[in-house]
Amino acid sequence: MGSKNSFLKDSFITLFRQATSIVIGTLLIVIIARVLGGELQGQYALIITFPTLLVMFINFGLNTSTVYYVSKQEISPQQAFVNNLIVGLLLGTVGIAVGSLFIYLFGEIAFPGVPHQILYTILLVVPVMVLNSYFQTIFQGIQDFKIFNTILVITQITNLVFVVILIVLFEFKLNGALLAFTLGHLATLIFILFLFIRKYKVPTRKIRLNVTYLKKSFNYGFKSYLSNLVTFLNYRVNIYILGFFVNPFAVGVYFTALNLGEKLSVFTQSISSVLLPRIASMGTTEERNKLTSIVSRITLIFMIMFAVIVFFIIDFITPILGNDYVETPFLLKILLPGITLLAVEKILSNDIAARGKPEINLYVSIFNVIISIGLNLLLIPKYQAVGAAIATSISYSLSFVIKAFVFSWISGEYFTHFLVIKKEDIQLISNLLKRQSFVKKMKRK
Repeated sequence: MGSKNSFLKDSFITLFRQATSIVIGTLLIVIIARVLGGELQGQYALIITFPTLLVMFINFGLNTSTVYYVSKQEISPQQAFVNNLIVGLLLGTVGIAVGSLFIYLFGEIAFPGVPHQILYTILLVVPVMVLNSYFQTIFQGIQDFKIFNTILVITQITNLVFVVILIVLFEFKLNGALLAFTLGHLATLIFILFLFIRKYKVPTRKIRLNVTYLKKSFNYGFKSYLSNLVTFLNYRVNIYILGFFVNPFAVGVYFTALNLGEKLSVFTQSISSVLLPRIASMGTTEERNKLTSIVSRITLIFMIMFAVIVFFIIDFITPILGNDYVETPFLLKILLPGITLLAVEKILSNDIAARGKPEINLYVSIFNVIISIGLNLLLIPKYQAVGAAIATSISYSLSFVIKAFVFSWISGEYFTHFLVIKKEDIQLISNLLKRQSFVKKMKRK
């Protein structure tokens, strides 16, 4: 029970700190959407998704393996930092080259109406994003969630500050939003480098690549890499399909709804970031089963509550976005069931990966992305953004159903054990909240 309480405590602390990220992230969505309008918002979505997709293509799962091996204490944080620095710089350079080639060959098709100069410029953020991803997971591996969450918040805060300066005050529109996106990631990297070198005293004069660890890390991470890549395609491929069949305006309206819906998943992200290293460091299957089961139950009930609240209030909030987004509330309501179930799916996926079986996630992801692309190609030409929302919600829900069966098979747990809330869960949460409240009062005194 002590381990369970400790896990939930870390998760709730992470959740409360990431609540700041939710507020800031929502402000970003509102400001960018309102200032840019539907057309430019659609172009913005197509552009910033591109470097994110490149990072997914070139990271080879080394961020996931960093969490796994650092949490198991098979590599020191210092050596993981050095390896990730060298590999990150190399792969970031490769990402720029691959991205440039793609823009040259397919830029007109993939990014309708977007000047190529802007696309080439945004590629400069790729190495920065790779390094941030690699370094951030070191703190996740050592389970220092205070720093881990601070990094997430800094990215959002700096992005918001630059957005206000560049597109609100100076009215730089699309260029300002993209520059703010880049500067936000750059500020995060500077913070991580300063903090890590100061705290862990990395020997900067002896920066050498640990080839043995790199091979082992690649062997583990590559399985997760393929799974994460295919999963990301499942999450974002419809943006480009929508842009191809319809227009950037439709992309902007849909992307805004999707972004607002994904803010709900901060609860899942909070728990998942704690779950992966904790499961990897556990010794027995019984401990793992109990932990993941209670996390899944609590996540599902919280997500259902959040989704119901959003369903009834979204019509009163989205008018703030402007007249271009009158369809956004309806799209978000379509997305809510899938986003709710996807939250639990991510918990189960992290458990499966932490048990050393990331290839199972890969097989499921490949099946899901095939279904997702098929649904998008079928629905988008006829129903446009609504078709994209329906396809996304169905594919998310299907992914959850498959992962639930897989987890039940691997763990031997009944569905009711990890999907139906129990009295002990409510009591556990209540005790934890009371304890956190008591600690805060004592600190004030």
